[in-house]
Amino acid sequence: MNILRLFKVIANQLNNLSLQQKLIALYITIIIIPIIIFTTIYSKDVYNRAINEIRIQNESALEIEKIHIKNNIETMRRTAQMVISDMEFIDFVKTRNEANINELIDFKMNELSNVTRLQANNPAIENIRLYTTNPYVTEMWPILFQEKRIMNKPWRGEVIRRNGMELWWFDQQTEDVLERLPSQNTSKISLLRELDYPKNEHLGIIEINMFLKNFFPKMFGTMNNHDSVYVVLDKDMNMIRNYQHTFFEDKNINPEWLKSEFVKSQKEHKVSFQFNSNGTPYLVITAYLDDLEATLLNVISLEGLNAETAKTRNVFLSGIIILVTILSLFTYVLVSLLLKKMYHLKDSMKRVEKGDFNVDVDISGHDEIAELGFHFKSMIGKINSLIADAVNKQAAAKETELKALKTQIDSHFLYNTLENIKMMAEIEGKYDISDAITSLGEMMRYNLRWKNDFVVLDEELHYIKNYIDIMNLRLDGLLNLEIDVPRELLEQEVLKMSLQPIVENAVKHGIIPKNLSSHGTITIKVDYSDGIAVIEITDNGIGMNPEQCDQLNTRIQCEQENAQYSFKDGNGIGVRNVNERIKLYYGNEYGVSVTSKEGEFTTVTIKVPSKLMKGGSHRV
Repeated sequence: MNILRLFKVIANQLNNLSLQQKLIALYITIIIIPIIIFTTIYSKDVYNRAINEIRIQNESALEIEKIHIKNNIETMRRTAQMVISDMEFIDFVKTRNEANINELIDFKMNELSNVTRLQANNPAIENIRLYTTNPYVTEMWPILFQEKRIMNKPWRGEVIRRNGMELWWFDQQTEDVLERLPSQNTSKISLLRELDYPKNEHLGIIEINMFLKNFFPKMFGTMNNHDSVYVVLDKDMNMIRNYQHTFFEDKNINPEWLKSEFVKSQKEHKVSFQFNSNGTPYLVITAYLDDLEATLLNVISLEGLNAETAKTRNVFLSGIIILVTILSLFTYVLVSLLLKKMYHLKDSMKRVEKGDFNVDVDISGHDEIAELGFHFKSMIGKINSLIADAVNKQAAAKETELKALKTQIDSHFLYNTLENIKMMAEIEGKYDISDAITSLGEMMRYNLRWKNDFVVLDEELHYIKNYIDIMNLRLDGLLNLEIDVPRELLEQEVLKMSLQPIVENAVKHGIIPKNLSSHGTITIKVDYSDGIAVIEITDNGIGMNPEQCDQLNTRIQCEQENAQYSFKDGNGIGVRNVNERIKLYYGNEYGVSVTSKEGEFTTVTIKVPSKLMKGGSHRV
């Protein structure tokens, strides 16, 4: 409802504008709206394509990072496997006898040196450590330690439960195994495996660890990039990140919010997703690390891209608005020149409205406004002619009123005379003459009382009855009149004197030529169908053959004055005239048609709109 009300207010405001203002408003609307729509769509498309390029670039960088991580994983695995495969080293660890000085020196110079060289050959590896439960083994830094040192480590129980399967563990800022104070950048990742030798006998736990800055080079190599950061989410949704990178603090991003968005994307099986934080959009690209059971995330801020896109869009729109404003001023001047003739025509119309019909409309040219001015000038001329005709007709009307008064006086004299003759016939006992004079008087009154072109069907039928009564006086009662009209259709509207010419032709040209000694019958039937009143007048006269009937129908519909079967009566109103009157008043879909059979009958059908003069149009 509010929208409809708003549209109505806008429509009213537009209606109050001049044509020139409407044209300018339309011009601006036609240009501005498509430009705004195009700019919005284009800017969005450029924005999406830029995001797609960023996504592709960072997915490639993420794949490279996965390769680095995979190499580090393989390096740590290979190192662990080489330690476990060094049987002399393992034999020394599992021995149940306390070694003497020579054996210890030999072990340190050979087996322990071999393991130390493994670490030296892989500088990315921070520590190789073996925690053993054998009380006979002496700790030798930095490789060999007693397992009691790691009894409180959270990962020890999980390593033992895995029964020889590797476990990857992230340690961020934890205490050293030698119980030294924690130092900066000690975050590391460890590969842990249980040693069971012989089988199913716990011998110890081997640990290969590497600093996170070496294991995840991208995570610690983007310190100067304030628009992106790398983080890792392990299987327990713990976040591993470079805390010296202040991306989350600078952007005011809650890590828990990032986790929740990541969980949503995982449910939808998305490799990348976007989210908003404090009105700033972010793009997150993910890569799953199977070996670590963790996911590497690259979080990229789109704030710069968003601002650049908005700036470009605003600059473009500003330029368009300035251009449209300049063009609108030029258009306003041009429209003023184009509408100058129309305003002149408008002023002329206002003068005519005030009663000044001597306006001289002088508009040159061949355009639509000049043509309109020409027609307006012609209309003024016709109005002046009509005013002159009206004055003349008013004078003629006065004269007509006098003639009508005289005619009324003459008709009253005639009615009184007929009444006197009727009384004389009744005194003499000539009742047939009296009845004939009565019918003739009613016919004259019906003819002379022409106040309206329309009458009800009942009046027209009464006139037909009077006509048949007079004709029967001439023809010694030869004619029979049968009327089949429903009571509700007696109020049907018909043209005055539209049935009498047809009945008269039926008598003169149908019944009388057939046989003057036998009775002739004229049947009038009225019916209603689909909003049309159908009047059928049938006589049992001589009829016509099909060729004559077709010719008659053709001549009834034509406008020729010399139609052979026009059946004109003395007043000049024939069947064709009746047809023309019906079409004139009601339209070409109505009128008169004739059907006939030679030697048997002729039927004249009249179709007019079903309309009751008392009570409105007929309804079924």
